[in-house]
Amino acid sequence: MALRRTVPLRYSPVGLSDSLDATDDFPGAMAGLGNLIPDPSTKNIWQCRPASLLLYSFADFSTPTTISALRVIGTKAYGMIASALNPGYDEPFCYDLRAGSFIAFTGVTGANVPATQSSSGAWTPPIMDVIGTKLIVCHPGFNPSGGTYFGVMDISNPAAPTWTATNTSPTALPSVPVAVAQFNDRAWFICNPATGNPAAYFSDALAATTITAGTQIVTFGDNVPLTMAAGLGLNTQLTGGVVQSLIVFKGVTGMYQITGDPTTNNLERDSIAVATGTLAPLSVCNTTNGLAFMAPDGFRVLGFDSNVSPPIGVAGSGVTLPFSYTSVPSRVCAAFNAGVLRASTQNAYLAGAPSYEYWCHFDREMRWSGPHNFPASNIQPYLGSFILAAKGVNAKLFQSDIAQTATSGFVENGVQMTYNFQTSMLPDPQQMAEMELTETTVNIGWVSGLPNITVTAVDQDGGIYDTVTLSIPGGATAWGGFTWGVGTWGGSASALAPRPINWHIPIVFRRLFLQLMGNSAANVRLGDIFMRYRILKYLQQVTG
Repeated sequence: MALRRTVPLRYSPVGLSDSLDATDDFPGAMAGLGNLIPDPSTKNIWQCRPASLLLYSFADFSTPTTISALRVIGTKAYGMIASALNPGYDEPFCYDLRAGSFIAFTGVTGANVPATQSSSGAWTPPIMDVIGTKLIVCHPGFNPSGGTYFGVMDISNPAAPTWTATNTSPTALPSVPVAVAQFNDRAWFICNPATGNPAAYFSDALAATTITAGTQIVTFGDNVPLTMAAGLGLNTQLTGGVVQSLIVFKGVTGMYQITGDPTTNNLERDSIAVATGTLAPLSVCNTTNGLAFMAPDGFRVLGFDSNVSPPIGVAGSGVTLPFSYTSVPSRVCAAFNAGVLRASTQNAYLAGAPSYEYWCHFDREMRWSGPHNFPASNIQPYLGSFILAAKGVNAKLFQSDIAQTATSGFVENGVQMTYNFQTSMLPDPQQMAEMELTETTVNIGWVSGLPNITVTAVDQDGGIYDTVTLSIPGGATAWGGFTWGVGTWGGSASALAPRPINWHIPIVFRRLFLQLMGNSAANVRLGDIFMRYRILKYLQQVTG
């Protein structure tokens, strides 16, 4: 028999939110979508994120440690790694992603490699970019007293790359550059010398190590250090086309836009009218909406019209707190591919300051998911996927897909993945009274043989009202216990359908959120939560 004086509630999971209360935020705000990604077929249904796949372990580097730099060009992953071959120093590496093989560099000596940086705490991250046939490596560990200001990977023959370290000539850089970016076929070096103004020095066209004239320099008006530079196309009303530009970040105080070139007598430097920027050089990445970067208040996007967006997810409309409360801004890294921005951070807003990755789904109304385990220390787009070095996992390269495939696994670096599906604090019905919940269903697609799903009802202080376990009848298929080609290996899939949550007791509440947790698998899907609750005729009970 149906309950009397009840109020139905449909809670359809839309995206991750920082919000403490879903009353005034977007419908379907979730406090946890851990290791869950949008189902590609249906809106507001979530499936399990596939595990990152180990591509290569650098065992042949003797006792390698941290991968400090990573850049994917075509089908090759280039980078810098600490190695016992030159103790205390980083050296270059190349991995052929298509062939699945390591390619050795020639020219590496103990005198032309940079000192290894600490793997924790604030740092100046190495930055790499390609100009012509040279991949330039800016690394704070280079020793200018030995004439090494930056590294040069010559990749004109990808099968036999060579390594050198040098400075520009005949005009030399005044300090070890903190970043490099390709613009108009030139290498633009970002330097913060001990004396004099920070500046961008640009090379000759397609000659990354040559600066012919001492006038090949752009300064920015004061001595505030520069942090990063990256290219951005600009839509112009005047020509009706796209004009390339270089964006230079001056810490978090501002940004500058460089356009034109000396050969066409139209080189210009313009200030972007917004007092923000980034202290996270590895967070800067190109997206379909413009240039994304982590500002002090969250991720923003500098659009193709030179306007800077508000933080993506401000005031509970998404996620900003993991970035505004990041423990070490310079360690944040991000990359964009196939409609997804992936950003890894150490989230000091949470107890213990854990490291997580958060995904912003540009093709899903800029909604966020996460927190995802297995954050990256370096990450790069590759085809429709990503190549990454995982934080805290030394000397290994992984490929991480953003969608499930027929071969997706759910054991990541030897650990079974789990998911967390958690609502924000449910919207207040504004009746100034306690409520009673007895009937709940959740749309779940499942696989027989998986461990039970744990469903918990929790109050605002973390107190548990009740915990229920859900199970699907049937077990996983045992090897040798079925006819191959007839039985279903791994257990049979159960279609998405409402599953009743049979609470042990009526849940009397004023503040409540629901949490579902279980093991990740291919056919697990989570969707709408339906609740029917009754408004009681007395004021909420306050405990001491």
